[in-house]
Amino acid sequence: MSVVKTSKTVKFKVSPATNTGKQGAFVATHALWQRAVDFYTGFFLAHVGIFETTKTVIVKKGKHKGETQEKKLDAKDLLSWAEKHTVVTDAHPRVFNDFEKTCPGMPVILRRAAINAASGAVRSNLSNEKRWMAAGCKGKGPSLPRPHPNLTMYQGVHNILVENFRDGHVRLKLFNGTKWEWYNVPVQAPPYAMSLLTGSEQEKSRIALCQKEIQQLMKASGRTEKTDEEKEVLQPTIGTWVMRACTILEKDGQWWIHIPFEKRVNIKGKAEDRRAREPNLRVGTIDLNVDSTVGISWIGHQLQGVHSFRQARENAKREKALQKVARKQSASGTAVKGEKSNRQLWRYIKNLDDSVAWQIARAIVTWAVLSGIQVLVFEHLRSYRPERGRSWSRRTNRKRNYWLRGKVMKHVRDLALREGILTVERNPAWTSQACPRCTHLAERFSPNGSGYPSRLRCEHCGWEGDANFVGAYNLKRKWNRTFRYPTAAEKKAALELRRVRKESAMQTANAMKQSDAVCIQGPEFLELVEIS
Repeated sequence: MSVVKTSKTVKFKVSPATNTGKQGAFVATHALWQRAVDFYTGFFLAHVGIFETTKTVIVKKGKHKGETQEKKLDAKDLLSWAEKHTVVTDAHPRVFNDFEKTCPGMPVILRRAAINAASGAVRSNLSNEKRWMAAGCKGKGPSLPRPHPNLTMYQGVHNILVENFRDGHVRLKLFNGTKWEWYNVPVQAPPYAMSLLTGSEQEKSRIALCQKEIQQLMKASGRTEKTDEEKEVLQPTIGTWVMRACTILEKDGQWWIHIPFEKRVNIKGKAEDRRAREPNLRVGTIDLNVDSTVGISWIGHQLQGVHSFRQARENAKREKALQKVARKQSASGTAVKGEKSNRQLWRYIKNLDDSVAWQIARAIVTWAVLSGIQVLVFEHLRSYRPERGRSWSRRTNRKRNYWLRGKVMKHVRDLALREGILTVERNPAWTSQACPRCTHLAERFSPNGSGYPSRLRCEHCGWEGDANFVGAYNLKRKWNRTFRYPTAAEKKAALELRRVRKESAMQTANAMKQSDAVCIQGPEFLELVEIS
């Protein structure tokens, strides 16, 4: 049993009705923060040797416990070093660069947040430069570090409590251009924010009380270090969301407050280890497709149920919007380089994709939780291969559909981990073409010629059924390591049969066009869908 941490972010929107004074405080605070981050970024770039400096530490855990090792300075060490050489105090009155001259009166917490942001960006840039040089300096080298402009607000400059939030406000310490003051900022938050804040405050109160009791026990017994049991008590309770440092950012002229919540989740081990150790492990296999998604739940080798998630309507909406983009662009002529056209349509398409991705991911995870599934198995997505012979809107729609599957899998990993469900991937080769009964290669087709729904027919044993179900069924064989890959002779025969069928369909279609046929019917005109 191991414990992992997962997180989610709740977005508070600063009310558009906020007065100009508070809006100006946001602008001034963000500008001062950016100045502080730029100051420390330049400072670290001028002293890059500090990132190669090492320190001697004593190993406290593992087989090397008690031994000494040389390690590079961590974030806390870099923070202390930067403050020593940029902040004037009685202990170090002479510094390299005086931070107070650049950002006078800035709270210590925000200054330390700026140091952490700058040191992380510079360290990342140095690592990228080392990899680039190790690869022979091929291509363009890494650019200068650019820390993220979002303002990190640690405890002490924000006071986001339930008692303040009940009337729709949060308290923030902001810079109004001359001094730092506390402001009651009106916000718009999702309905579940109150319950998250309440649970977080209760858990933090429990931890603070335990911390006080443990300190008293340590003082009474003369100990200087906490025991493992005491350290575990000071950790958040399993399954409880706890609020962390919030972030202030600007998007499209609107200010947002992003509040991350963190939760500890129990995991019984790695998925592969559990596969070999637990014969009755509950597994769900998912076959993601353009118009529909099929999930199969298993207990060991027994199939428990099949569930379908359909998104054909959203796929049609996207293609219709792309056709409108193509018509407008054709009417307006060649697009001007550097200028964006059809912004509203592209924004609609993006929002549609994001919405559908979250809806499918949430539906999959909800189904997995209700079915008691502990591991979800997906196909490993390969790089997108563009198609020929289709219109621009059709090609773009299929490409965005492929990207959509990647978004769904990303969201599923995040949402499933919050419920203690693991997500793994398997090689998708031949999963949608191998017959579930005899394992021979079968033919995939569409009865109505539109590509959806797709069916699979096996010429060897005569089995016929839904092709998406076959993909999810064969993923279970991939998970169990029992999938039979086709031989070279079977591959050659299947490709030859597919070529003959396609040529026959094309010849018949051309003949019907020449005779001005209006309707084409019959099994010989079934559309062949090529599966990667």
